[in-house]
Amino acid sequence: MIKIPLSEIKDKKKLKLNDNEILILKVDNNFYAIENKCPHAGCRLSYYGKILSERKIMCTCHGAIFSLEDGKVIDGPTNKSLKIYKVKIVNEELLIEI
Repeated sequence: MIKIPLSEIKDKKKLKLNDNEILILKVDNNFYAIENKCPHAGCRLSYYGKILSERKIMCTCHGAIFSLEDGKVIDGPTNKSLKIYKVKIVNEELLIEI
């Protein structure tokens, strides 16, 4: 479990965890934690990711669109889901289940 004070998260925050990066996103006062790598071509979502309405993120490298809630592919050139980490808020901290 990783703990991040909510005060440290503005729109997004990138974390390094061993060989992986986790991208924390704040969208419409909801928090999401995703792998910071598009499963299609490996583009970094902290740079190439564009938040779309209705809790979706698009990788602008090749147009893949994923649900921020479950990581499933909505559209694009891949059938691989985006890795999602479960989050919850406790005592003004975001807890990320690893």
